[in-house]
Amino acid sequence: MTAEALAATLRRSPVILLDFDGPVCSVFAGYPASQITDELRGLALDQVGELPSAMSAIASPHEFLSAAAEVSPELGRHVEEALQTAEIKAVESATPTPGVEAFLTACRDAGRQLAIVSNNTGASVRAYLDRVGLTSLVQHIEARDPSDPALMKPSPHLIERAAQALAVEPDACTLIGDQATDVQAARAIGAASIGYANKPGKAADLATAGADAVIAHIGELTEAIRAA
Repeated sequence: MTAEALAATLRRSPVILLDFDGPVCSVFAGYPASQITDELRGLALDQVGELPSAMSAIASPHEFLSAAAEVSPELGRHVEEALQTAEIKAVESATPTPGVEAFLTACRDAGRQLAIVSNNTGASVRAYLDRVGLTSLVQHIEARDPSDPALMKPSPHLIERAAQALAVEPDACTLIGDQATDVQAARAIGAASIGYANKPGKAADLATAGADAVIAHIGELTEAIRAA
């Protein structure tokens, strides 16, 4: 994807919505997501004694949270609280995505509105940004609603909320994310999307999901912002 093609997408939908885990940092670099899910599973078993068999195979903590809430609202609340604590711990050892600070700086210099839109808990996003000194480069954080995991992406809810906070329409926004669920959320509400293929095989998945563009490095976005 050329800088010119990316710039065209960003001209059409100039407000930047950035997923957190992946485009900003590797949240679970030092505290693996699979380990957190195992801990959540143990907590859930302590609470209810037995879980649906399908929950034994879930590796994603966010998918486990959604499944727990379907078992019962009370279990969902317990898992949500534990996941918040785990995510805050995880960002203490999270590693930055190469090029992200330069991209955020380029957005600021270009006068771009920028928000983080994440399925992670807001406290973990704020803690990470504070730790690495990026808070001033982000205008808004729209994170997981602790009352209802069904509002996580691929629901468009977080994008809608972020657009409202920035006083723009969703179709003025471009969501940058590394998961098909990011692309699906954007398409559901008429926002543009740029897939960040940070691992082998992701480019095809993101393109199939309908991303307007796919990149392999955040630096490509920095060039596009400067060219737009």
